[in-house]
Amino acid sequence: MKIIESSLKKFQLIILIYMILVLIGCNEIKRPGLETLLLFQGSPNNIGVVTTDFGGGGRYNVVDPNAGYALPGLTPIHSDAVARFYNGKVFIINRLNKDTIQILNPNLANTTETEYSVGQGTNPQDILLFNENKAYVSRFNSSSLLVVQPFTGQALGQINLSSFAEPTSAGGIIDGNPEMSWMTKLGDRVFITLQRLDRNNPLGFLPPSGKSFLLEINPATDTVINTFEFQSANPFSKPQILDIFGEVHILFATPNRLGFISELDGGIEAFNPRTNSFRTGFLLAETTAGGDILGFQIKNADLGFASVLDKNFNKKIISFNPSSGQIISILLDVPSSQGTNFSGILLTQEGLLAVGISDFRNPGVLIFDTNGTVRRLTLTAIPLSLTPVDLIELK
Repeated sequence: MKIIESSLKKFQLIILIYMILVLIGCNEIKRPGLETLLLFQGSPNNIGVVTTDFGGGGRYNVVDPNAGYALPGLTPIHSDAVARFYNGKVFIINRLNKDTIQILNPNLANTTETEYSVGQGTNPQDILLFNENKAYVSRFNSSSLLVVQPFTGQALGQINLSSFAEPTSAGGIIDGNPEMSWMTKLGDRVFITLQRLDRNNPLGFLPPSGKSFLLEINPATDTVINTFEFQSANPFSKPQILDIFGEVHILFATPNRLGFISELDGGIEAFNPRTNSFRTGFLLAETTAGGDILGFQIKNADLGFASVLDKNFNKKIISFNPSSGQIISILLDVPSSQGTNFSGILLTQEGLLAVGISDFRNPGVLIFDTNGTVRRLTLTAIPLSLTPVDLIELK
């Protein structure tokens, strides 16, 4: 697989260093250590933020949630992207119409070290680093899971998942792709979610076609060894691994029908890898949340958070009890008449909850402290130049 080299990388780095030196020499710059702020943004307490203008491009930014400000974000990325953090590097998944994996170095001003194609038009959704020499790339517009060398993009193989595509379509013609999405690793076990959407549905809103699947891949043979059915459908957000109810579980949001075809038909599910089964019922049901659960983060058996969008496009961030499935409080509530949306939700290991605020006038990130009584730390969103869409913890 051909590596896309940045022909201007050395020149850009020289310009960046020159800018740092100029800024350090300016009398107006009072903050000490500016060169550290610009170059070394990989602190484990920082939060990586993928931002976009929903058109021409995006930027990768870093937020210091404790200090309450965003560090300079100079790295251009695709307008449709998400991110992962592995082995001290930021992996940007540039999705539809870019179709690349872009690797950034947080300790060198997040400059791009490598960028490689994963197949034109394949629309990658996630990358899972199994080890230093092997990674999996899920691709929405493909029936095969790509296996690559994670740092060079060299193709190592493909896993054919076409047999898991939806069997029927309301439009009469199946698309043949299983709509593979998020992945996660637990020890030596690899899991991938299949949304199985009806992309030829005449309504045009991509409803699920029957059940959605969680597959287990054997990384030694690169074959599917287990298939599990979600209780609902359409695994939509990044999975979370959490020790809860006395055992490790993998947590998923499965909102089923959402957006313009929204129904209260999904929730947050917990998969037990020891028993290879889903916990009966939802940790939070959409019937309780009052809308589609688009993102979530759970702290423990007594406290979780979810981003909810109802059928009238009202938005809210709620706290809830995963044991009882009941709402505790509403942290943020925005009516459909306001253009503000919530985009990205992350609970750090230190107990700080970050919520992306999608507002064309004032995009940014809000921070809450969940240690003890949940309280808001930032009166207004930490400002960003572009709209946030995905948040990652740099550890």
